[in-house]
Amino acid sequence: MADKVQKVAILGGSFDPVTNAHLEIIRKLSKKFSRVVVLPCYISPFKQEGCNASGEERVKMLRKVTAELENVKVSKWEIKQEKISYSIDAVRHYKQKYEGAEIHFVIGSDCVSGLTEWKDADELAASATFLLIRRTGYAAPKKLLDSLKELGFKFKSAGFTVSDEASSLVRAATAFGKTAEFVPAEVAEYIEKHGLYKEYAPFVKAYKIFGLKDERIEHTFRAVKAGIRLAKIYGENVAEVITALILHDIGKYADGETLKKHKIKAERYDELSINAPAVLHAHVSAAIARDYFKCNERIVGAIEKHTTGAADMSEFDKIVYLADAIEEGRDYDGVESLRRVAAKDLNRAMLRSLKATVKALKQSKKPICEETLLACKRFAEICKAASAAKKAAPVFASVPVVQKKESENKVSKAEYDDLKNKGGKVLARFIAEKLSEKKGRDIVIIDVAQKTVLADCFVIAGAGSTTAVKAMADYVDEKLSKEHAMEPLRRDISPKWAVLDYGDVIVHIQHEEAREFYRLEKLWDNGDNVTPFID
Repeated sequence: MADKVQKVAILGGSFDPVTNAHLEIIRKLSKKFSRVVVLPCYISPFKQEGCNASGEERVKMLRKVTAELENVKVSKWEIKQEKISYSIDAVRHYKQKYEGAEIHFVIGSDCVSGLTEWKDADELAASATFLLIRRTGYAAPKKLLDSLKELGFKFKSAGFTVSDEASSLVRAATAFGKTAEFVPAEVAEYIEKHGLYKEYAPFVKAYKIFGLKDERIEHTFRAVKAGIRLAKIYGENVAEVITALILHDIGKYADGETLKKHKIKAERYDELSINAPAVLHAHVSAAIARDYFKCNERIVGAIEKHTTGAADMSEFDKIVYLADAIEEGRDYDGVESLRRVAAKDLNRAMLRSLKATVKALKQSKKPICEETLLACKRFAEICKAASAAKKAAPVFASVPVVQKKESENKVSKAEYDDLKNKGGKVLARFIAEKLSEKKGRDIVIIDVAQKTVLADCFVIAGAGSTTAVKAMADYVDEKLSKEHAMEPLRRDISPKWAVLDYGDVIVHIQHEEAREFYRLEKLWDNGDNVTPFID
């Protein structure tokens, strides 16, 4: 039988663990709604590596801190499903459970930009009102909200702002002995008693081995906080950003004897000690990350570049570099402005930071590393090109788009029913349709049958975010699997590039930066084999 309540707020998330910010939201919602459903997920579609604490542990922590709130229900519903937790499934379930109630789905202002890429977004827009909570440092632009409203999304303001306290920060804070600063007392006690969130503890324990001083440890924690925020803004791997920043200064005071004792191969130790002592610690810290902790090349490379920069920096490298430069303890001319720019444009922030470094070194008559000069030159070129492209955009926007006939793009009913046996071109059109449904950008189908034995066709689509890359790949995979029993021969998913190989058709879903850099269309274009897909 359906429960009779008038207004329901659904607050989903990992709650791994529940933070002070989470509890503040829950308490404020409980004053506005007749029922607040707190819904810890089994696996988030945006964090498919899973949670650190089990579902039972997360529920217990939530129930400890919400016990006094009678109209708040901590639900195991998503955890019991034992599958990826999609918002639309929760909305369907609770619309049925609370028949006739107004369903409000709680969302942070930092999540608005990706709404159209959520599973079954059209149905979600029609089924619930999004209750928008402003998070410190994250604003949802009015223009974006207006465009979403035109697509059918409904928004209400929660009427309050909460601090930007991520659960990932709590997990890092636990290693630094700072858990109690970010979670309710009952949760801090539970974490300590059950030994939760120890994944970063070995790194911090090693500070003593390598002689890291207390003031540098405090700087490191502040850099981790800044890095988490940037990683979330740009869709980077938060755990790897935390690891790189926890270790970025670990070699600051390590001497040669200690390094030798622990078999750390810092090959340039003697050279840098004499010629570039200011950047020595980056080399040593990277060597410790590689040889002592066996970190991957991405983490090691970012640590190595965090003082000098480099001409070939990845987005991950930039986040580590800038987090170190803008952490809240930094106090130099221009740092506030740099923080604002870093939240909007990593390349502009890198250029600004590098130019300031070069200027300061020149004024103090200190040597400037060649890597820094090359990096400064490269980012100047990148920013100049971006500025030119932005100025040219209105010209291109004014060129009319020639619409193709529906029959040229759409897969017919007969073809749809026999998709497996209709060949690469039909399958490619079907995949392009699905990518279009998920707001894929500039979708093209490339006939490569005469150029390679790899496949008959490539389908390439652009994505505006790393979240969109994965969401689009999952959507195509799901549609072909459920509707046609077709599984990819290969499924490679990285933050900026997803590849699905269906034999006759290979699908490439690329973040715009990756697409611009690799230009796959140009590699396979022979003049008449590239067809834009226009829905």
